[in-house]
Parts: sequence; structure tokens; C-alpha cells
Amino acid sequence: MTILESLAVVKLRQWQMDRSALRSARTVSYKRSGWQRRNEQSFDARQVRVIDFERVLNRLGDAEKTALVLKYRDGETAEAIAAALQCSARKIAYVVKGARQKLAATLDKLDLL
Repeated sequence: MTILESLAVVKLRQWQMDRSALRSARTVSYKRSGWQRRNEQSFDARQVRVIDFERVLNRLGDAEKTALVLKYRDGETAEAIAAALQCSARKIAYVVKGARQKLAATLDKLDLL
């Protein structure tokens, strides 16, 4: 895995956590861990980054987007993803790898990494 792919995976995982926290307004666990309210500018900037990431993610094909979301957001195995997409687990590995590469390249091209 290249450094760019690793950064894309990290950003994908961070995006998933930020998105679920923003949508569900779960701040109780943050408060317990010493989380402080951010000023509005940094919150807006993070929200813009999440929206930008979603736009880039939506540029991928349906199978690629589904495979990435199932793998990194839902934590599904390759076999479960293969069953959902009706293909082999080996093909899922190639689809996920290609989708990560496309995602990383697009994020880098748009200077969002």
C-alpha cells in the first residue's frame, strides 16, 4: 500500500466518524473524554471537508462506492461484500483497491488530502 493509499484510508475512516457524529449529534462521548466545543469557523471547515469528500466519493462507480462503504464504514468482510454485489471475494479485493486508488488520486488532484 502506498502512502497516498494509506492517507486515503485514514481520511475515509475519519470521514466516516465525522459524518456519523454530525448526523447523529453524538457529543456525549466527546464530553466525557474532555472534548471542548470548537469555534464555529473550525466546525464549518470540517463540515465543508466532509461535503467535499462525499462529492469525491460520489464520483466513483456504484460498485466501487458500495464496496468502500461496506468495507470501511460497516466493517464487512470481503465475502459479505461479494454476496451483496453478487461477485467473487477476489474481485472485491480488486474493486476496493482500485476504488481507493481512484479516491486518493482525485482527492490529491483537488488538493483535499
